[in-house]
Order: sequence, then structure tokens, then C-alpha cells
Amino acid sequence: MARRTLLLISPPVLHAGRWWANRIANKPHLDSLAGYVRDLADVRLVEMDTVAGEQQAEQVSRLDELLPGSVDLVGISCWTSLHYLGACAVARRVRSLAPHLPIVIGGHHATAAPDDFTHDLCDWVVRGDGEQPLRALCQQWPRRPGQLTVVEGGVFDQSSSTHIDWDRYGRPEARDHAVWVGLSRGCPFQCRFCVEPQRGTASSRYSVDDALSIVERLARTHAPRVICFSDPLFGTNRRWTEAFLDGLERRELPLMFWAETRADLMTPQLLDRFKRCRFKLDFGLDAASVRMVERMEKSPDPRRYLARSRELLQHANAIGLPHGIYLIFNFPGETPATSRQAQQFIDGIALGRRSMSGWLSSGSFFILPGTSAFLRMAENAATYGTKIRHPRWWTEVGDHYGLATDVLPSRAFRGREDQLRAFKSWNQGVNDGWVARYPAEVTEFCQAFYRM
Repeated sequence: MARRTLLLISPPVLHAGRWWANRIANKPHLDSLAGYVRDLADVRLVEMDTVAGEQQAEQVSRLDELLPGSVDLVGISCWTSLHYLGACAVARRVRSLAPHLPIVIGGHHATAAPDDFTHDLCDWVVRGDGEQPLRALCQQWPRRPGQLTVVEGGVFDQSSSTHIDWDRYGRPEARDHAVWVGLSRGCPFQCRFCVEPQRGTASSRYSVDDALSIVERLARTHAPRVICFSDPLFGTNRRWTEAFLDGLERRELPLMFWAETRADLMTPQLLDRFKRCRFKLDFGLDAASVRMVERMEKSPDPRRYLARSRELLQHANAIGLPHGIYLIFNFPGETPATSRQAQQFIDGIALGRRSMSGWLSSGSFFILPGTSAFLRMAENAATYGTKIRHPRWWTEVGDHYGLATDVLPSRAFRGREDQLRAFKSWNQGVNDGWVARYPAEVTEFCQAFYRM
């Protein structure tokens, strides 16, 4: 019997402009989905969001080359809210070309807002991780059901690394650049702006031995320059992290690595190990004033959080660990005073230091469906005077960055809206000053790293 065919699609990002331009990357969620069912199906991956501008919309026409007749099931990844209108466009195109073809949609946006999808667009919406529901569909190869069903996917079981076909993992054309892989899933924190808590508190991770085996295997078969770990928060388990870094250091793989974490989870000794293993770490600081740490629920002890983060970020600079720092301005409750305090915190990291190894990336807050900030819009409006002018911006046609960040964080900014973007010029000045103090080895590392 001929093998059935699964078509996995990452839809185009239709209205993001340059907001999406630097997000083009190999997507570990699609690669994991494909790797989990390759024993049951011939899998074809189509990424329509790897081009920009007018070419984004043109990608939908590529479906004419694939449909109808050669596919048995279509999976569409609504990975982010930026993908929503593109996912709808792809689903409608599939429906017009092959009305009989079953469609399943998943991703962060589908998890947060399953009601954004109707039966004219798809047959199943998956909330949570998609591997197990997709495998169940590929075992049954069902016809289109009579109604839309929301499926709870839960958290993918990472008890065994053999579940994924690692030899055929990822896009072949990207193998000599960067490979993205997730070693753990789930996050113990409940930050108010983040979509991750909607997947629940359950978590999973590969054992240290399995994780090291995966990295070694990908290094051998894919020969990437960089392996990027897509874990929502790398380093949440101290014992696992220490053992994993010990194993990496012993193996002396000719690679660079990337991961995202929180500075307050680190120790100076851990950062030393990350440096020896040739990591670039990005720290989700997000808030840098006591009030905003509290309002974002980054930590139950904001002063300790900031003191700990300052200590570790200064240590990262002292040892020359390449790193990034993420910061969010204009979250509900932000005032000119808290904005100044955040800037002073960042400026203080560099005081008295001859060399730096960090890069600051500041952004303006935007609402995402299902987050605590989304659910508390009325409360924030009453408490702070917050105005979210486009609370469902992902459904609108227009400049999504402009729509999403059209936010008045508090009544304290009323009449001073011109100051809401002032952090951008300050951010650029910070980076200009920091990069000028990069030691040669950090400059060389970053040049090699960003070639991915």
C-alpha cells in the first residue's frame, strides 16, 4: 500500500513588514512534528514565511503545485499571532483546491485563541503541543468530520530521544548554518505578557544523556555552525544544566550555541561554563524597575530580582560572554518615571567597565491573545488608564507593528505620547557605546555567530 502524504505548512506573515524580517529561522516545532510521524507518512514541509514583502502573499499560490491529489492531510502552523491572517489565507486556498482534504491547525495562537478558527477553515484545532494529536491523525487518516473539534495536545513526552527521526531533521539547505532544537518544554513562570503559561504548568525534557546524544548526532549529520535551543527557558533545572554543560565541555564540539534564559536563574560559575562551551545567551530581563517587575509578575521579590540580574549581567560582561538583554517598555502601568528607572538600571550595568559583551534589544509592549495582560485589559484600564486601541490587531489588515503597539500604558503618559518611543534612540546609543567596548574575541565570536 502506498504511503500517505502529510503536508505541513508555515503560512506567510502578511502584514508585519520588518517586524518579522529578522525572525526568519528554521522552526523546531515543524521539524519536531515532521520527525515524529515520518515512520507513518511522507512529510512535505512548506515554509511560506521565509521571504518578505509582496512575495509573502505570492507563496499561497505555491499550493497549486501541491494540491489536489497528492496530499492526504494538511497541517497549518499558526505559530504566532503574526501568522493568523496568513494561516486563514492558506486554509481557504486549500479548501478551494481540495474541499475534501482534512486540515488541522496548531501553534501558539491556536492554543491561545482556538475560537479564531471556524469549520470553514479547518477540521481540528490543537491546543498545546501538536506531536501526539498529529500522530493520531496519521495513524487514522480520517476523512473530514462534520464539525470543528478542539484537541488538547498537552505537553510532548520527551522521555525518549528515539521518537524523532533526527537524521532527516530540519531543512537540508539550512544544515550548514543553524539548527534549532528543543531539549525541554514548559516554563514555571507566569509572566503577564507571555503566551507560554497557556500550555499549562506541565513540563518535559530529554535526559542529559539523550540531550547530549542529540547534539552530537546533529553536529555529525548536519554540520551546523550554530545549534540554537528553542527551549522556552533554558536552565530552569540547575542540576540538569550543570550536567549538560559538563558533557558539552568534555565533547569539545566545533560549534557555537544559543539559548534564552533569565539572569536570576544563573550563577557566576554557570556563566563561566556557558562561556567555555561557546554559548551566546539571551536574557529575558523584560522589566528593569521595581514597579514594572511587580506588574509583569516577573518575580515575587522585585528588588532581589533586579539585584541578582545586575550581578549576573555584570559578570557576563566581566568574562566576555556574548549575550543579549531583552527589555519591554510600555507595559500596562508604565510611567515616565518607571521608564527612566529602567534606562538607569541598564546604564548602570556598564558603569566603570572597560569592556562589554552584551547587546540590548528593547521593544514596545503589544497584547497577545489569552495572556494575563489580555484577560486583564479592563482591570488595567481602570487601575492605570491603559488603552489597548487594537486588542485584536492580528485580525486587522494593516501595519501589524503599528496596530499592536498602539498602546497608552497609563494615564501618566496622556499628552506625552511622543515619549512612548523615546527608548528607541536611547537603545541605539547604548548599543553603540557597548559595541565600541567589545574586546576582539567577542567581536570575532559575534561575527562568526551571526553568519548563521
